[in-house]
Amino acid sequence: MTERAAGVVTAVYGPLVRVQVGEQTLIVPFRRRLRWHEEIEDRRLVVGDQVVLDGKVPDAVVAEVGARRTTLTRRSPGERRQRVIAANVDQAVVVMAANSPEPNPRLLDRLLVACHHAGIQPVICFNKVDQGTAGVDTWIGDYQDAGYDILLASARTARGVGCLTRKVTGRTTLFCGPSGVGKSALLNAIHPGYRLREGSISEATGKGRHTTTTAQLLPLPGSGFVVDTPGLREFGLWDLEPSRLQGCFPDIQRAASGCSFADCTHANEVDCTVRAAVESGTLSVRRYTSYLKLHEELVEAGAT
Repeated sequence: MTERAAGVVTAVYGPLVRVQVGEQTLIVPFRRRLRWHEEIEDRRLVVGDQVVLDGKVPDAVVAEVGARRTTLTRRSPGERRQRVIAANVDQAVVVMAANSPEPNPRLLDRLLVACHHAGIQPVICFNKVDQGTAGVDTWIGDYQDAGYDILLASARTARGVGCLTRKVTGRTTLFCGPSGVGKSALLNAIHPGYRLREGSISEATGKGRHTTTTAQLLPLPGSGFVVDTPGLREFGLWDLEPSRLQGCFPDIQRAASGCSFADCTHANEVDCTVRAAVESGTLSVRRYTSYLKLHEELVEAGAT
């Protein structure tokens, strides 16, 4: 290895990081005073960070961190601070089970909002369709009408795996969703060489068990990376102004183009085209209600 080399962080282990440098995978420390190429509040390395290493193996050390193109963040559970999930991600595959564990459209909406806020293109993937689609049949149309890219898949039968593989090739794609929906199983189907541990469903709670405990970036055969992330049971939004929430709901944004007031909250203003769309049936009541609840949550968070 040369005296200086560029790489990408693929996992973080406390004071050590795993870095992909070309075809080499290295586990190295990082300097206490890293040189950051942008001003950010939370100066902790995350998967996806583009870094520069100084020195030769085995004495190489991470010395610099490049500016992040995109940053997917969430509110740290139980705390008033952000947690960065991954950096420099091009797109996110938001995975939900088609039936079990029971799909959670509220969590789906939060994850989609976080993607839009971060400038990351979302793809919705409903896995386990071989077990039936009863859990999503009544509301999947809301997302089709909103214009989302939706993929029906089954890691067990390989349905949709070819399409998913084509979508992620050559890009950096983050996989996220609740525990037990089959994120790791889908990644194993894309590339069996990953051999990721796959989760199961608790008979007592009907919810998934955590198998992935920390985010990791995995190289794809050919080109591109995927990010495997731990399962989520909640997702708090971070650094999103209530006025910008509308732009994170494509269907709300389109319906709002005719509102009389530029700062319309779509709650009770007169001549609101969003409410008119709901009343006429051209906009999903469920998506509209989800927007209002999130807007109220963001307003309350800003007041505290």
